[in-house]
Amino acid sequence: MKSFAKFAAVAVMAAAALIPASSFAQDKATPQYKPVKYIILMIGDGMSLPQRMLADSYSNKLFGKGLTINELPFMGYTKTSSADSFITDSAASGTAIATGVKTNNHYIGVDPKKQRVESVAELAKKNGFAVGILSSITINHATPASFYAHNDNRDNYYAIGQDLVKSGFDYFGGGGVNNNRGGGFGGNNRDIYDLAKEAGYTVAHGKKEIEAIDLKKADKILAYGHGGQLPYAIDIDKKNDLTIADYTKQAIDFLYAKNKPFFMMVEGGMIDSHGHSNDAASSLFETMGLDEAVKVAYDFVRKHADESLLLITGDHETGGLTLGFANTGYSSYIELLGFQKGSRDVIRGRIDPIFREMKGEGVLNDALKQAVTDNFGLVFPDKRDAGLAALRDKVRQDNLKIDQGVLRQLVLSSSEVKSIEDAAKQKRGDKFVSVVYGIFNNKCGVGWTSGAHTALPVATSSVGVNADLFSGMYENTDISKHLKEIVKVSAAK
Repeated sequence: MKSFAKFAAVAVMAAAALIPASSFAQDKATPQYKPVKYIILMIGDGMSLPQRMLADSYSNKLFGKGLTINELPFMGYTKTSSADSFITDSAASGTAIATGVKTNNHYIGVDPKKQRVESVAELAKKNGFAVGILSSITINHATPASFYAHNDNRDNYYAIGQDLVKSGFDYFGGGGVNNNRGGGFGGNNRDIYDLAKEAGYTVAHGKKEIEAIDLKKADKILAYGHGGQLPYAIDIDKKNDLTIADYTKQAIDFLYAKNKPFFMMVEGGMIDSHGHSNDAASSLFETMGLDEAVKVAYDFVRKHADESLLLITGDHETGGLTLGFANTGYSSYIELLGFQKGSRDVIRGRIDPIFREMKGEGVLNDALKQAVTDNFGLVFPDKRDAGLAALRDKVRQDNLKIDQGVLRQLVLSSSEVKSIEDAAKQKRGDKFVSVVYGIFNNKCGVGWTSGAHTALPVATSSVGVNADLFSGMYENTDISKHLKEIVKVSAAK
């Protein structure tokens, strides 16, 4: 039997040796690119499959419907490493997705030798497409900048802002321009917003001004809701602030009205932020916020099904998010993340004053306990009955689809209370909040392995003309390579 197995193995190897190498290459057919009039690329910064599934599970449990991103017909898995590191940063990954070239971490729009490389957005503009770039974070941050800027330092925000103006792209929207006056370069530079106005941009700041733009009269638009990033999705006041979905709707309306093909990139830029801070609730709301923008884009694509392509990907994973925790076994309580009331920054802003008022006492007093309960729904054992009753009332009032028996998961154990008491002794709001976050996430069945980026591949979904090209597992550079060929074919058509 052993001799037969050995013979068979040798025979297989021999047969393989006789097959020309080119035959293996032919297994994957040469792509057949079809012309597309409207291309929409959407990127979740820090979003891999765990982030998508966290938000999908939460949405399903509470609203009976998962993410639109996860319903698209074609799915692929994209590798994310940079030219000089297995774990990429947003500049290198953004450049790979935008240009089709691997580069070093911290580089934007240049190759490892610091030579300028063309992005698909620049190629599209050159070939008669209107172009829009949107982000929920600052518009000259690494990912959006990768589509119009060329710099070997992602932190050269003022120079990147100058590249934004020089690009001549038709629409910029979302967060504002970081370091718009170039304070770090001597303070004598012209304001980027003034330069944009001189270059023909209609510059609008804030919801009222942005909604008042006459899209038929404007030539080019720079619309920003805040000087920095947009508010976090978990904190946003939708009456006074625009969401990334709102900007997506305006950009599509504006670009479509130009009666020419368009390329658009939309970034949900702050999923990454919450991965760095290991904030699961804020992460899922940010992913759901991007999904709202996806719905807007998908509605447009369905109306123009024979001439549109919608592609959603991530630039990398952040935080090492895991959906499961040892103490919860095979059970999951992701729906309880909805009891968190605000992002880490907002909650920290509520906790810090309590520590200041304590004047160095370093004890877990009633004020701190109440803050923990108010911001996370966590119930201290000595308040068990009253705390659970309050949670049940909340579920009924808000018509939440949460089994009341699950609420007991939010009662703190004696060891968890001890951890919170020890955190209070450190007399620091940041340390205290981190401990509570860890306990809350774990009780919901969520864990983290890092406060940085990881090398996990990201999920890439697509629908529309040429969507099948983005199935399988491939390098992030392949996204731009395919898109560039599609732009060329479309321009020729």
